[in-house]
Amino acid sequence: MSSIPVPQSVIPPEVEEDVPTPGPLVPTLGGLLDLPALVYGAGALSGKYNTDDHLASAIPLRTVRLALRYGIRAIDTSVYYGPSEIVLGDALYALRDEFPRSSYKLMTKCGRYGDDLFDYSPSRIRESIKQSLARLKTDYLDTVYLHDVEFVATAVAPKTTGNHTSALAEDAAAYGLAPGDEAKVHGDGDQKVLDAFRTLQAMKEEGLIKYIGITGYPLATILRIAILIRNTAPFRPVDVLLSYSHLCLQNTTFLDFAPHLYERAGIAQLVAASPLSMALLTPRPPVWHPAPPDLQEAVVKARSTWDGDFPNLAVGYAVRQTALLTEQMKNRPVPLVTGFNGIILLDNHGRPIIQSGFRSTSPGYPLLHIDAVNDALAKATRPQDVDPVIYVSAYNIGDSPSACCHVPCADMRILCPISGNADPLFGFAFLQTFIEILNEYFGSLSTATIKDNFDVVYQLLEETLDAGGHPLTTSSNALRDIVLPPSLLNKLLNVAGANITTTINSGSGLGSGPFSSPIPWRKAGLKYTSNEIYFDMVEELNAIVNRNGGPVSSNVFGKIESNSRLSGTPDCLLSFTNPSVLVDCAFHPCVRLNRWTRGKTLSFVPPDGKFTLAEYRYSPAASTSTSTAVGKDTVPIPFTVKTLFDIEAQGGSFDVTLTSRLNTRNLENIVVELDLGEGAAGIKCTAARGTGGLGRGGINALDMGSGGNTGASWAFDSKKRVLRWEIASAPSASSWNLRGSFTTPSITPRPSHALQIRFEIQSYTFSSLKVEQLKITGEAYKPYKGVRGRAIGNVEWRW
Repeated sequence: MSSIPVPQSVIPPEVEEDVPTPGPLVPTLGGLLDLPALVYGAGALSGKYNTDDHLASAIPLRTVRLALRYGIRAIDTSVYYGPSEIVLGDALYALRDEFPRSSYKLMTKCGRYGDDLFDYSPSRIRESIKQSLARLKTDYLDTVYLHDVEFVATAVAPKTTGNHTSALAEDAAAYGLAPGDEAKVHGDGDQKVLDAFRTLQAMKEEGLIKYIGITGYPLATILRIAILIRNTAPFRPVDVLLSYSHLCLQNTTFLDFAPHLYERAGIAQLVAASPLSMALLTPRPPVWHPAPPDLQEAVVKARSTWDGDFPNLAVGYAVRQTALLTEQMKNRPVPLVTGFNGIILLDNHGRPIIQSGFRSTSPGYPLLHIDAVNDALAKATRPQDVDPVIYVSAYNIGDSPSACCHVPCADMRILCPISGNADPLFGFAFLQTFIEILNEYFGSLSTATIKDNFDVVYQLLEETLDAGGHPLTTSSNALRDIVLPPSLLNKLLNVAGANITTTINSGSGLGSGPFSSPIPWRKAGLKYTSNEIYFDMVEELNAIVNRNGGPVSSNVFGKIESNSRLSGTPDCLLSFTNPSVLVDCAFHPCVRLNRWTRGKTLSFVPPDGKFTLAEYRYSPAASTSTSTAVGKDTVPIPFTVKTLFDIEAQGGSFDVTLTSRLNTRNLENIVVELDLGEGAAGIKCTAARGTGGLGRGGINALDMGSGGNTGASWAFDSKKRVLRWEIASAPSASSWNLRGSFTTPSITPRPSHALQIRFEIQSYTFSSLKVEQLKITGEAYKPYKGVRGRAIGNVEWRW
């Protein structure tokens, strides 16, 4: 290469080739690095494969963008690849709005700087990584490899070319792989590799690198080096190992070495690079390719006899072999996300109502978790004081400890035992989904409802979780085809011996069979006499205000609840007037993510019935028109509160005034709660708008008073020691007052120093989010479209 081209860093206009073909994105594999099934090789952004004019054009940027849009969110490069890091860094910087740094993984290499130039010294390694950070315009690297270690490590292998699988058996000693040789340093070259690895380990601890890897071609050599690193101080295995041209049409040696790399070297992630064998399997292999002439001739002959796209054949073969390898190596020492063990429903006395099968555990396993939760609840002063995740000791010596995620639900508690390294958030997400399914099936939930519909609940447990504890079918539309919602007609037919479920699932008579629709969240052949779709934008404010009226924290989380009653298969496009205020969005699977990323519009084929289209966080700072009284990053509270408390030896008095700050709307369903503490009694209050009526407390479990005709009332729960003040509707700019006193004859009063305030505002959103238009294509009808907003709030106001 005579020069380093100036890369294109201006995003060009999109053409048809820049939009991915509709279909699923490239999946991630999980494990330590959570890499996608395909990694983008940025070696193509070098002079070895392309001209300077090509690299200076917009094609590299468009290629990187298209790869990211397909879900290929890991990119491999090297300082050895000439301008590759520069071209890639500029492309990623130009794409930073669509693909922020956290959305992809960067993998680069150090140690090799030319065809015959290697430097593994600690100082050069550090210098190389700092150079890569600058070129790639990032402050950290996900993975850094020691590049081509076989050229630096001490030569041990009897040969450097050909098949090396004999190193795994009869020739193990000759390759340095015999038992007992794991920590053997064969010479200065091995020591240089170890020193370089320790340097990378230090930079990993400094936060510049997340994972460390090695690369090379001869699998026997890099296996020996990986084993040596694992068995030499600091005795940490290599995180990831990359070898190239060993899992392709003409060479599958990688499959033979993979079990040894996982088990003997402790590698967490293997990467099979170059499925096209360094462009050998392309229509025009480079003239410098090192493959022997007879192999090159064989490839030319194979290309001539294949009618299809030869590179696609080669890549497809490598992907399939990788999938088979992943299936074969299920027990490899790689951290994997495992399923949870099952679901248990308890009544309000802690007794089990129903549970899933727990096929992979001992019979006493569910009881351990039930006892652990009940013990924790018994020891706690209040149920909400119990940790949502409880540690559960192992019952048998050979078993591992586990944990139990649990959430309250109506008068029940639902448990989700997890074991291994399963993420508790995974369990909580499923619990929330399962509760939503129960609500859709039964409406209001209670212990009695679950018992009355035991058969339906048990079927739902079986269909939503597979035998391994992984979520299976969680779409309510798909579930309704398998498990019929309860109804009087169904029960009468079942009693009479008519199995309506079998009739429906067989596809005859009353409907089509389950999973008959190509869209999992929508039934096929839907018909409505009146086509309509509704959108409810519900936003919830959670805030804490200090005693001076200043915000400590203020967050708004919203969701777009939809109810679709549309015939056929409509394709919807929903646009907003101010979508920039929405951040941290999460969407229903029906939403096309690429359309949202590109144009901030929601393109989707809706499910039938009720569903949550999107969830989001409102960020005032993201809006150019935001103007608040409390700062650019907080949401103003729609009311003010003034408090006056006088606490004495055996009681106290209080005066609380709430004033609406809204100009045109009413605050509705306002509830103000104050915990008066242990021993509180003798409550006397006046709830008024201006000067209202009087309400007095008595000696009953729930004492009440009203504010005359003002629409305000108060009540005191003597069991919970909580004073509750309710205002049905507060017009704009109106003020409301609650004053009163209480006594604590036997102990020093200890009331809570915070008011808990809840409220609602109809036809209003904190973000001012508005729907601009809804377009529906694919169907001839014009549906009715309804949109409304609703705001709710939870404020802790300290005094």
